[in-house]
Amino acid sequence: MRFPSIFNNLRLVLIMQVALPVLIVLAVILVIGLSMVGQFIEERMQRDLQQVARTIHLPVSQALERQDLDQLQNSMASVFGITEVYGAYLFDAEGKRLSSFGVVNPTQEQATDALEQIVQGEFAQYERIRGRHVYSFFMPLFDATGQPNGLLQVTRRRSDIDRELTELKYWAWGGFGLVSLIILGVISYSHQRAIETPLQRLVESMRRVSRGDRHHRAAERGPIEISQLAKGLNGMLDAIEQAENSEAQQRSAREKMAERLRQTETMAALGQLSAGVAHELGAPLTVVDGRANRLLRRMENEKDIAELNEIRQQAARMTSIIQQLLSFGRSSRAQMRDLDVTSLIERSESLLADQGYRISLIKGPQAKINGDSLSLEQALINLLRNACQACPEGPVELSWQKDGQLHIHIDDAGSGITDDQQNQVFEPFVTTKAPGEGSGLGLAIVQRIMREHQGEVKLSNSPLGGARFTLILPLNPSNDSGPTA
Repeated sequence: MRFPSIFNNLRLVLIMQVALPVLIVLAVILVIGLSMVGQFIEERMQRDLQQVARTIHLPVSQALERQDLDQLQNSMASVFGITEVYGAYLFDAEGKRLSSFGVVNPTQEQATDALEQIVQGEFAQYERIRGRHVYSFFMPLFDATGQPNGLLQVTRRRSDIDRELTELKYWAWGGFGLVSLIILGVISYSHQRAIETPLQRLVESMRRVSRGDRHHRAAERGPIEISQLAKGLNGMLDAIEQAENSEAQQRSAREKMAERLRQTETMAALGQLSAGVAHELGAPLTVVDGRANRLLRRMENEKDIAELNEIRQQAARMTSIIQQLLSFGRSSRAQMRDLDVTSLIERSESLLADQGYRISLIKGPQAKINGDSLSLEQALINLLRNACQACPEGPVELSWQKDGQLHIHIDDAGSGITDDQQNQVFEPFVTTKAPGEGSGLGLAIVQRIMREHQGEVKLSNSPLGGARFTLILPLNPSNDSGPTA
């Protein structure tokens, strides 16, 4: 089981791993500094006391030698006006106290011990006088011949020294505490402004992305490290978006390819079926038409003659459907050659005119294409016949133009083709005509022919109010460049 750690918080990490070591180093420096300063202060206070003793040493020695008690008392009393002296004591060579100023007096034993030590010269020591801790400085007194004739002792309470040292420590540690709080406050404020706020913005950006806002991008502000994090996050989101777009495009392309493959397989199967059916029905229909024709020559009854003519008409209609099935099902045997567009279109229009269809021909520019004339004529005738059947009263227009490619337009003023029908009219056996009036193969054949010629057929609304079919074919390189109306 994993327990939460205080180091999960970046602010605490900064405090524990940055501020705390700095404060520890400062504390160690402060302890060392206090020790050195305390020693210096203690030595200074001791020197001050020693200086007081040396100041009154000569007057006291002279007064003692002259046995001038008044001068002696005045000199001893003067030390209390100079500094914080706890006591001043004068002893003769026998250890007898001659003068005493202070709250407590040293014992005879202490005076005797001090007289024994001043043989080596002046000295100082910490000692206890009647239960009080003091610092004592001892100076020997000499007569005119240089012989010791007394002892001067000046004391200061140990507590005075300790109090000053304690006050110093209080002030030092108080200042250290204040500085520590300032450092922690500065770190917290700096962390809040420079790190936490940019990180919160970055985290909020991540949350928005996780909630589905894939187009959101993090603001690249703040310290360089956080800015680089935001830049890296944005780069990752851009890469993910590009990968998703690429995957969507590839998926769409695969779906389209699968659909084209399915259509190709369907068309191939329909083509084989159509060719087989047409081949099997062609011979029997020829026999039916021939027998009906022979019977027609022998008949004299008008009713029988009308019925035989109807049989021949239906046989001819079925033969036409079979020819379309054969055309749809046969593999391409197109013989590509250079074709003059004007001649091709005029020939197709003339063939339909012979069948009684009225078509307005609007001539366009001279152009040449590479293709099979029979196939292209069949495509044009299928479209023109459909237009004339959709608009028997006219008008039906046939025109063409160049715009980098050849565009042949077949327009009619009929009722047009609905949006739902436009997506299906090029599929085999789909027709907008009434039942029995069309096989539904004409537009499928047109589309196959255009694919064989690296072209396409498009359906749109005609300026005449009906439908417009446009055949788009590549021009020969020998054609003049630039659009021509």
